[in-house]
Amino acid sequence: MIRVVLCTDGVFPHAVGGMQRHSRLLAEHLAATGRVELTVIHPHAAPLFDPALKIHEIVVAPIDTTKLYLAELWRYSDRVAEVLKGLDAAVIISQGFCVWKDIDLFRERLVVHPHGLEMLQAMGVREKLVNVPFRYLLRYVTRRSRYVVSLGGRLTRMLEDVTRGSGSTVVTIPNAVEVPNAMVPYAPKDSPMRLLFVGRFAFNKGLDVLMSVARRLEKEGNTDVVFDLAGGGPLLATYQSMGLPGNVNLLGRVDDERLFRSYEECDAFLLPTRFEGMPTVVLEAMARSRPIFVSDVGATAELVDKHNGYLLPKGDADALYKAVVEFSRSPVERRRSMARASWERAADRFQWRKVTTEFVRLAERVNEGRAPSVNSNT
Repeated sequence: MIRVVLCTDGVFPHAVGGMQRHSRLLAEHLAATGRVELTVIHPHAAPLFDPALKIHEIVVAPIDTTKLYLAELWRYSDRVAEVLKGLDAAVIISQGFCVWKDIDLFRERLVVHPHGLEMLQAMGVREKLVNVPFRYLLRYVTRRSRYVVSLGGRLTRMLEDVTRGSGSTVVTIPNAVEVPNAMVPYAPKDSPMRLLFVGRFAFNKGLDVLMSVARRLEKEGNTDVVFDLAGGGPLLATYQSMGLPGNVNLLGRVDDERLFRSYEECDAFLLPTRFEGMPTVVLEAMARSRPIFVSDVGATAELVDKHNGYLLPKGDADALYKAVVEFSRSPVERRRSMARASWERAADRFQWRKVTTEFVRLAERVNEGRAPSVNSNT
């Protein structure tokens, strides 16, 4: 048994976000292998996990969101470091920047997973300036770890540039999803075709691109396409006050049950994002055998190609418009073929069973180079 500690600043559903959902699922799947003795450091009231998994939980005070985030992140990492100093862990996995304070004490055992690298993909002068300290922090942390996990695609090249010459090794382990054993039935509708968007109503998600396409189709009198938008965020009220095109429906925030039903009710999934890691929502739609429209950013090229959808230039409304029109006019068999390709790709590469095995193998590589302590049973 390898003693592994997973450090996170939040666990879904007590904290919402892709990294927080990943923390829960990674912990559950690692523990279920029976090959690791797992401790999770988190900021929520314990227990969070099924006792049958035998996950040891250590609770630290959470980040105070009313204060300066970077300073709070430093203080949170200080609390995590004090816990780590008292643990005989063979492997430490840090989600984001949870391990920062006293990082040199842990570097030979440390695996950092920075996820989507938003600080390297920010657009606009203001966003780039805001992210300057986070770019320095990314460089500081990743260059002081033994391994850095990339989700793949463009993200791998970014991390290799950041860590070059440091001795840190970049490894690619994708995000994962629970994939049904059998393909979810795909029955394209004659009209209207429903395209589903799921995400935050924020500029980086490309909602302005989506709305531009919706308005163009409405102006042309095209009634063959309807856009269903699930989620909330800072731009939701803005779009509501501006007035929505008639072919756009707002679903609001949805729970998992409604979300998965929405995947199965749509004809295709759409995410015209401007920057991304490896979006969980795309993986979830693929697992439910849906064709995908997504921008070519981050690691999305690992998920989508011409066989299961459309990989599009970011911010390009004209490209998205042409793809939507082409798809709406495609033969039913073509759309079914794309749906099957999505499900097969998710099952072959991105299901949790396979991804968890990759994390266990990485933990074994870290553990191999560690001299056992007196109390170690690894």
